[in-house]
Amino acid sequence: MGALDRKVRRHLGSAANTLIARGNHSETAIMSPPQTPAVRLPHPYLTAYAAEPAPAPHSHRLVLAAAQPAGATLPPQPLHNEALSFTLPAATPGAPSAESDNTPFARARRSPHTTVSWSSAAAPSVGQLWLLAYALFTGYHAQETLRLTLDGAESSALREAALAVQLVLPHPHLTTPAMPCPDTVWTTAEVLLSRATFWQGAGSSFGVRAAWVADPSTRLPAAPSVVEYTFTTLFPRARVHVRHPVRPPKPAPGSVIYSRWIPHLDEVFSMVALDWRDAAHLAAFHRWQNDPHVAKGWRQTGSVDEHRAYLRDAERDPHVLAVLGRFDDELFGYFEVYWGAEDHLGAHYRFDDWDRGRHSLVGNSRLRGAHRVRAWWSGLMHYCFLDDPRTQRLVGEPRESNDVVAQYDRDHGFWHEGTVDLPHKRARLAMVSREQFFKLAALHWGDESGVGEARDGKVQAKL
Repeated sequence: MGALDRKVRRHLGSAANTLIARGNHSETAIMSPPQTPAVRLPHPYLTAYAAEPAPAPHSHRLVLAAAQPAGATLPPQPLHNEALSFTLPAATPGAPSAESDNTPFARARRSPHTTVSWSSAAAPSVGQLWLLAYALFTGYHAQETLRLTLDGAESSALREAALAVQLVLPHPHLTTPAMPCPDTVWTTAEVLLSRATFWQGAGSSFGVRAAWVADPSTRLPAAPSVVEYTFTTLFPRARVHVRHPVRPPKPAPGSVIYSRWIPHLDEVFSMVALDWRDAAHLAAFHRWQNDPHVAKGWRQTGSVDEHRAYLRDAERDPHVLAVLGRFDDELFGYFEVYWGAEDHLGAHYRFDDWDRGRHSLVGNSRLRGAHRVRAWWSGLMHYCFLDDPRTQRLVGEPRESNDVVAQYDRDHGFWHEGTVDLPHKRARLAMVSREQFFKLAALHWGDESGVGEARDGKVQAKL
């Protein structure tokens, strides 16, 4: 059994596992109720889908899971299509060797290939193809690209519609190291699913925003190319006197600003815009800040009134968004997402207009641990990039002595630009570009446990 099949066993459900094990399409296998979700939608839907064997030979299809999470609802347009089936991605024999050919064409040919077919007279919707892409990149998360053949009625129309929203990309023309100019005579009907464009929101069926940040209160500027500048002056209280773009309105307090199902936990990680008027939000923040474990880093202990004032000031500050993190419905952490230019960090480096940074703490001891950090750490950065397409870089200022935070940053593509001396700490200046983050797509890490050389080796293998 190959590595890809093992991933399918883990991620595409027990019915798919039965198919792989038996290698046939018996009636029992086809009718077996799916037990494990292949993918779940983010808030507000939370719908679970599973994979089961399809009538077409060696194929599967996505169906509504037999068991749905509490509160799950169907999206406005159906994303599952029982007439739509797909083959498990498989390597193509004779693909160019990675040792001698790293051209775009060769990399594409080395990508696993799947045939997507349908028995209906009309083509599936782009949204239904998006759901399939979601399931595939959940199960095959190590793949940068997957090759698709679209096979069915009106396949050209579906291909053009998916290309228009960059859910799929054209297959590169034939090149070789000795022939860098593309052979434009060579053609193929295959297209590429790109992991980087998918996780940036391509093909979303939830309006103009990516599915994971689709809450109606999170408004994307209608014309992102239009920029108006203003000044923020906090000097001499803080080292901030800067000209910067006017920031978009912040999401409504209490709204879900990010949501993503975490396969290895089978839980939904979500982030909520903190509302200091909400007694539960204020109580959690107050309790966590007075926890000695948290206070060691944040140094923000105080009374309820002091913490209420802190959060009220944060809500009034256009440059920072206060956020609570939760797994399913249980709160576990507090984050601050800020614009780098107006932050005190902006005085220490050459910032870009749309740089974003973040601070974080985990206050719920029951929900600590590396297996959870991998979920929310990547999710917090994912949100920062999705919230505004003009953000091309994330920055950070981890305390120089905190090697654990530095390691998590490196795991997610950050590099350390240098050292900055802030009034309260000496810190590493950490940065990651949009291209680097989505090229890594470090939303699924697997096992990078361990310390020292053993851990570094696992991380480097992924990088």
